[in-house]
Amino acid sequence: MSRAAAIARGVALQVVARVTALPLAIVTLGIATQYLGEHGYGIMTTAIVFVGLFETLTSQGIGTVIVRRVSGREGASLSRLIGLDLTFSLVYAVPLALTAASIGVLTYSDPQVQGALLVLSAGLVCSAIASCFDAVFDVHVRYGTVATAEFFSRVVTLASAATIAFTDAGLLAMCAVQILPQLIKMVVTGLAAHKLTPLRPVGDVNGIINLVKESIPFTLIMLIAVIYWRVDGVLLSLLSDTREVAAYGIAVQLAFTLNMLPQVFSRTALSTINEGYATDPERFRRAVASGYRFLLLFATPVAVLGIPLAERLVTAVGTDEFADGATPVLRLFFIACAISFLTSIISDAMVAAHQQRFLTTLSAVNLVVNITLNIVLIPMYGAVGCGIALIVTELSGVVFTQIRLRKVGVDPLPLTYIVRLVPGLNLSLLAMLLTWSLPLVFPIVAGMIGYFVGAWLGGAIPDEMRGALLGAMKPGRNSAPA
Repeated sequence: MSRAAAIARGVALQVVARVTALPLAIVTLGIATQYLGEHGYGIMTTAIVFVGLFETLTSQGIGTVIVRRVSGREGASLSRLIGLDLTFSLVYAVPLALTAASIGVLTYSDPQVQGALLVLSAGLVCSAIASCFDAVFDVHVRYGTVATAEFFSRVVTLASAATIAFTDAGLLAMCAVQILPQLIKMVVTGLAAHKLTPLRPVGDVNGIINLVKESIPFTLIMLIAVIYWRVDGVLLSLLSDTREVAAYGIAVQLAFTLNMLPQVFSRTALSTINEGYATDPERFRRAVASGYRFLLLFATPVAVLGIPLAERLVTAVGTDEFADGATPVLRLFFIACAISFLTSIISDAMVAAHQQRFLTTLSAVNLVVNITLNIVLIPMYGAVGCGIALIVTELSGVVFTQIRLRKVGVDPLPLTYIVRLVPGLNLSLLAMLLTWSLPLVFPIVAGMIGYFVGAWLGGAIPDEMRGALLGAMKPGRNSAPA
């Protein structure tokens, strides 16, 4: 199987698993919002976004370094590098969880929020250990187990949430449900990674120090990124009330569930982009250009079709009390989510081209701008202010990185490609209009079918993309030559 087909299969496999699990996640969200109500769901969201600030420290950017070392010219040992990362993670995981819980308790005086923070902080231990195994699947371009863990975790989470609601076990029990995906991922992917590459902790202090040092630029980028994505929710919880936090929480869960696609694509293509820049610049440029078109194909309908669907999605998942507050926030987050599709491939290209310093500087500036905008806008507009700030800084990241990427030979973002998507968008809107009076699933499915049929007929899916997608569907092993 060609590398392009392997990447496409990796993307397809994970997307299918996550799309299949998406209804389960939405039902789980509906159970949580209806059981907890605006106030309780706002408390849980407050704890989730605060603990999320510490989540970047569960990876340290080491996974990116491992993929680059193994995929690069030096051809480092994957097993040894994962062993070093595993040792490091086992050392810092528990202290990190305790630190997050302690700072959270000092930040919030509400006993309910404090209790939720203590429960959710435990998930950081699972995330820290599970992150060690990601590089194994990235290097081998094999994601069957990752997809299985994703789907299975959603099933278990749904069953657990339903049980909590049925037995009326309370807020803290529902918070405990939220860490089940990390626990399941840690166990399932750990066993699968060991089958692909024998793993054991490696106690080489100098090796760990060198790995951590090399990962610092990536860690800074990830740290800034996580703070960037979480700080608006934290500021909202400090500057507004639980009603606005609940509106923010439900909008984030609905909109950025779709962000799985660029994350999957970015992760699957990471080793190829790094390898291309190191050994074949033309291949690197083609990979980035293809990534632009692929992600624009999926990002555009998110921004356009999410606007009419927002209110129906909110009322379908939550109760009527969420509709007024969450609907305008969700519309803005759909637009921001669509823009963020592009930042995933842009970040990968920048890292592969050793532009981490520029990317870190730009990310830091955008973080400061985002925080400033949130502080100004939240008191006036609540959660809507978070959406406005996010759109502004997401656009900034895309625009300014384009200038830098031109210097390493990457073609600019193919905005003319969006014209080819217009037939698909029109057909999608028509299909949604014709099925609008039916249950929500019908206009969503009809819109998706209409969009891709129109995009195909309009020439938005070129031969190269068709070949990769069709190659992903052919029988064969989900692997590719390194």
